[in-house]
Amino acid sequence: MRSFFILRRQLHVISRSSTTIKPASPTPSNLKRYNIPLHDLMVPEVYIPFVYFYPSHNSDHSQKLIPDSSSLSYQLKKSLSETLSKYYPFAGRLCSGTYVDCNDEGVQFVEARIGCKLGEVVQKAPVREEEEGLGHLFPPCTIWNRVTEMHSGILMHVQLSHFTCGGIAIAVTLHHHLGDALTILSFLRYWANLSLHSRDHQKLLHLVPQLVYELMPPCDHGDSIIDFPLADKNWITKEVTFPNTNLAKLKAVVENEDKLDGVVEDQKYTRNEILTALLYRCFVAAAAETNAVAENKSVLCRAVNVRRMLDPPLPETSVGNFIVANFVPTSTESETKYRTLVAQMRKQTRQLKGLKKLDAHEVAPIVLEFTKKNYKFYSMSSICGFPVYEAMDFGWGKPIKATIVDAFTFNAVNMMDTADDGVRCLVALGEQDMKNFLVQKELLDYASLK
Repeated sequence: MRSFFILRRQLHVISRSSTTIKPASPTPSNLKRYNIPLHDLMVPEVYIPFVYFYPSHNSDHSQKLIPDSSSLSYQLKKSLSETLSKYYPFAGRLCSGTYVDCNDEGVQFVEARIGCKLGEVVQKAPVREEEEGLGHLFPPCTIWNRVTEMHSGILMHVQLSHFTCGGIAIAVTLHHHLGDALTILSFLRYWANLSLHSRDHQKLLHLVPQLVYELMPPCDHGDSIIDFPLADKNWITKEVTFPNTNLAKLKAVVENEDKLDGVVEDQKYTRNEILTALLYRCFVAAAAETNAVAENKSVLCRAVNVRRMLDPPLPETSVGNFIVANFVPTSTESETKYRTLVAQMRKQTRQLKGLKKLDAHEVAPIVLEFTKKNYKFYSMSSICGFPVYEAMDFGWGKPIKATIVDAFTFNAVNMMDTADDGVRCLVALGEQDMKNFLVQKELLDYASLK
């Protein structure tokens, strides 16, 4: 029986080989140490996993074809090497948990052959389990895992997977201390465009990363760094998609409710605001059914990209964790009305404009205070609106799907655009909460469930 499960687990992976890709040019001696700021050290010490899927024949008007496997591998490795010259800290090694030795030792590049067609995998749930999800498309232990001795301080891993139909998947994981989701996407965009334009760096000047902290002096972090415990996965992860037409209908419903409540002014709700409020309302309702208690104290915790809000503002290509958590507490039904939730989200966001610096010490007391009062946290992040698809053409067309895989913890959701017309949400909840969430009428009215 044990042999059967081992065979079943490895069924899709025919072969896997690994090499190290180093920067095309050496890092200057004055940039050999990259000091990680306290704000970045306050995020979980994990790898963030993204994967992109490309069919052998692109269906867009370009009719581009993926090269043969040897040419493809050479092209990706060559352009990755040159990209690492710009993102040189990614090719270094984490030292003492607080800085990167930019020694150009490189990133891990794994090449795998998968014994099935792309279509069989692209429909799988974006969870880390190998048979149920996408675990076999990543190097082992790099999906929301800590940097361990087996990784030797490697900060980035890449896997190129070849399918029997000729399609491919490109999976990338980056250590969270080096950057957020937008940092990974900016890296991928630079790499893709460098590959597409035959390594013509002049065409990529607008995509060059800004390493804000490259000359930052080291600081004594002391005992201020929060250690995030990583428990074994004990939650359910589901993919929920919202077509834009349905979100437009929801917006119309909310606007009509406002009119009935006497609100004359158009609130100009955004797609992101409306969807965030909908998900949060369904989470709260699901938890109430699970716990069967009258009091339902919850907190909507939103990750906000503050690059453009800082004074002075930073470009989207800035490397680091330029995200700030906003907290919207609710304990009554009236506080979970769409209008009220959106108003609170906007108020919190306005307070971030003009920030001079990111203060990593502010979050812990807020979280502790809500925890003492038995509030339940729901973490939400969104990368909607970022050029995830059009900008990721390595030379054979845009991907048919891109997704972050699984979640760091439960009571969390990540939102991103689909390849066509909608928003894909990766939702992670406890088992009973998930059962209750998936049958919420308000959710079923607008969502497409897998």
